[in-house]
Amino acid sequence: MQFCKNIKAVTVASLATFMAFFAGCSSDSHVAGNSAETGSPELAGILVLDGGKPAAHARVQCVPGDYNIVAASEADQVLPSAFETETDENGNYEFDSIPAGSFSLEAFHQESGQMLLVQNLSAEEDEPLAVNDTLRNSGTVKLLVPGEFRENQGGEAIVIGTTIRRRVSVQNGKIVVDSLPADTFELVIYMDKLFPVGFENIAVQPNKTTVWGDSVTYTFKAPLALPDEIDSLGNVVSDFPLAIRLTKNEIAFDSAEVVNGRWEAVRISQDGNRSKKLPIAQTYYDAQTKEAVFWVRVDSLNVSDSLELHFDNTMAPAYAKDVFPTNRSYSLVWHFDSGLAPVGDGAEKKYFEGLPTGAVIADGVVGKGTKLDEGDVIVAENSNVADTSHKVNLNYDGSEYFCFSVWVKLDNLDKKQIIFQKEKEYDLRYDPEKGFVVNLWVPDSVNYLYSWASGTSGIKAGEWIYIAFSRHTTSQVVFYLNENKIESEPEQIAWGGVRDLRDFIVGGFTGTIDELMLGSCYRDDSWTRLTYLNQRPENYWPVVTAK
Repeated sequence: MQFCKNIKAVTVASLATFMAFFAGCSSDSHVAGNSAETGSPELAGILVLDGGKPAAHARVQCVPGDYNIVAASEADQVLPSAFETETDENGNYEFDSIPAGSFSLEAFHQESGQMLLVQNLSAEEDEPLAVNDTLRNSGTVKLLVPGEFRENQGGEAIVIGTTIRRRVSVQNGKIVVDSLPADTFELVIYMDKLFPVGFENIAVQPNKTTVWGDSVTYTFKAPLALPDEIDSLGNVVSDFPLAIRLTKNEIAFDSAEVVNGRWEAVRISQDGNRSKKLPIAQTYYDAQTKEAVFWVRVDSLNVSDSLELHFDNTMAPAYAKDVFPTNRSYSLVWHFDSGLAPVGDGAEKKYFEGLPTGAVIADGVVGKGTKLDEGDVIVAENSNVADTSHKVNLNYDGSEYFCFSVWVKLDNLDKKQIIFQKEKEYDLRYDPEKGFVVNLWVPDSVNYLYSWASGTSGIKAGEWIYIAFSRHTTSQVVFYLNENKIESEPEQIAWGGVRDLRDFIVGGFTGTIDELMLGSCYRDDSWTRLTYLNQRPENYWPVVTAK
């Protein structure tokens, strides 16, 4: 993006010119007396509000064309009283004495908030000037700024030749200047003692937001047809969260533009019908690796449909918060994308942030992951007991549905290791003789520990493994390693049925973990396989293309 073509530096000479003018207009020859005594022209007119009523008791100012409010403040100067007046009940105003040369007329009606700016008026001696006009509501300008401005950086905006002075800051990659009168003018921006920068020909409209700068839009298509080697789905999957990856092949990473605008997503059916806007959230952006990750919740995942993603940098970011809604049985979602202090919970209510000890950021399957040594842990805060204020929790008593999916890369396979656990409720372990083992403690009339083992086939040290488990009843279980369904009966081990509920903890292994999702629902074969296809680090699905 080219931001510099309309930007110019404001020179110190303009400040010197202003000071010389101000010294002159403070003399009796420019201020005192009426037009007959000084030879200065008269200015008068009628001002009305946007609805047609007289702008009664509005403040009106006649401002010299090179007036600079910053320099005036530094010199402890104000506009001479002869340059200010007020309208009467009928909106009439008049100035007996105004400076010769170029000036601006400003008006502000405090009761309505409407204002007026008329620039480049020219006054000549002994020539009366009439200016009748309408006050209007203010507008807003969002300036797409150069890269040297940092987020939340503060400053102020002024307009030379006016008394306009606004506090501003950089938000979402834009300098936002509010409450500006409707007109076309040049804004001068002072940011944290940097040399002032000018933005030219900004046209402000009443009640509207003007975006100044190069607009950037992207539109992508993501076909939902399954990869060639995958057979068709057994059923239609609804409310399914999809990870959408964007790389340097799709977007430019030389600026932060993809995080400074609005992304929207819709599903387009084979006959061209468009769905309502789908929940979408950005979780990962890395300018160095040139990858961004968005999650979209697809309302109905038909493989004959496509997703359409659209980006517009002139709009403020607005991401839905319910890609992983807790009312659809997501209890905890950890992407590990936003750092490790603490680990962010991507579910709607964000109940369970993870507090890490010893964990470090690492490459993941979708964005970033977390590297742990055997003694490192991540503890889900406030997960040891059920909180009645929460609609979901991480407890399991055997009578409810239970599911999880996770990616794990173990550095060695020579010893037993714990992946995650909630003591005497459920856990995921690795056993060199059994493979990955899922344990559920089910308190009932018999009190059994049910244990499902994957076997060791396909498990290799230093390679990512997708593990997904879902239980409806003891006899109805979905268990997958990568794309392979595990068909095995659980081992039943009697236990005493005494619970001492503890926190949910990730850790007890040496390796990397990513995309941990835990919930109290049942995920069928189609859901589980689609999750694997979408999240696998290579040959993932779907792939976006420019539309």
